[in-house]
Amino acid sequence: MSNTALLRLNPEFQRCLWLELTPTRLVLMPALLAVALAGLHLSNVANLAEWVLYILFFLLVLWGGRLAADCFVEEVAQGTWDVQRLSASNPWAMALGKVVGGTSYVWYGALCCLLALIVVPGTIDFVDLASTLVGGLAAQATALLVVLVLHRFDASRRRGSTTLAQMLGIVAAVPSLGPLAALSSLAKNWGGITQWYGAEFALPNFTLGHEIVMLAWLLLAVAWLIRLQLGHAPSPWPYLAFTVYEIAFVLGFLFTQKLIPPLPVMTGVAALVAAVLTYGAVLASPLHVSDVKRLLRAQDWGRRWDLLPSWLPAAALAVLLGVITVLAGGREWTLAAAVLALFLRDIALVAAVRLLARRRNALLLCVLAVLLYGLLPTVLDGIGGSNLKAWIFPTMGASALTLIGPWAQAVAALALVVMAWGRRKGV
Repeated sequence: MSNTALLRLNPEFQRCLWLELTPTRLVLMPALLAVALAGLHLSNVANLAEWVLYILFFLLVLWGGRLAADCFVEEVAQGTWDVQRLSASNPWAMALGKVVGGTSYVWYGALCCLLALIVVPGTIDFVDLASTLVGGLAAQATALLVVLVLHRFDASRRRGSTTLAQMLGIVAAVPSLGPLAALSSLAKNWGGITQWYGAEFALPNFTLGHEIVMLAWLLLAVAWLIRLQLGHAPSPWPYLAFTVYEIAFVLGFLFTQKLIPPLPVMTGVAALVAAVLTYGAVLASPLHVSDVKRLLRAQDWGRRWDLLPSWLPAAALAVLLGVITVLAGGREWTLAAAVLALFLRDIALVAAVRLLARRRNALLLCVLAVLLYGLLPTVLDGIGGSNLKAWIFPTMGASALTLIGPWAQAVAALALVVMAWGRRKGV
């Protein structure tokens, strides 16, 4: 297959290459890198190859994350994204084209750095190099994912929060900071052994493997959001599969060569992981009355499943695991039941706010969180209402308020969802 035919397989990638790799920029990148490396060499740095790794991190994570976010934001600002949405593009090809094509210039610089490693003095570890490359791609995919999420909340906004997307991309590349911690003499010799499902792994290799798997999930998430933008049904399968994967991944650290954790511990940890992922998904997903109407009007169960919000099956899984923990928890079943009720309350409150507030609902959710988890417990402690605190936080012991309070809040929050639904429908 010729190079031209290969590019035609992904028109989005080809378009980004034409925009990013102009003749002037193709000459400028290796010239600047040569000047930088020559200056470092003349400064008698101890290991020049290690500095090439730092340059790679700057190009791929810091600069590449910004380019990945700007790639989509510029399309929205110029109106070309609406044209792409009307095309018959493949969401998977478009996702890969935007992640790699929109950042093709920094990857061109990364290729120049890899070629420079052949001739520059010094050595670097292969795991360090691979972790930097994977971390850079993860930062770029995360930045693009963030702007796609923000676009779902306000499609009319022509400028996205590229700085926020870039910062979260850097957070996604944190595992690759381990090898680059050579900037600090105390952290240079990081490493060690970790146990996972009773097997021992070298920590750098284990981290790199997990980075690669998470990169695959990030690319899947980008393609899934682009698929939504192209008008396809949301389908909760990808996020449910990711939730199951994260549960299995976290549970692996509970096992050692001599210890198998008891059932309540495993189900409790699994429920906690599912609940955390549910919180993240429900906060990152808009909810409109039209979405609920479309779900209720679906003709068959398969279609209804496809129209479910991505966080709902994850929440159901968290509740199921929570119920198993309550039933198998022994003396502390009241605490587990109270935590389960507060989880339902929080999810219902977020859904109610999404339905009631057309705009500024993120600010309203922040205010509610500060009131529920910051101010109200302090006020109750100040007036001596320690028993009433169970209405906000679950407490140890068999007090009736430990169960009645949280479940009363959960029922009230669900009632608020129904009221919000009725108000937005105009009944």
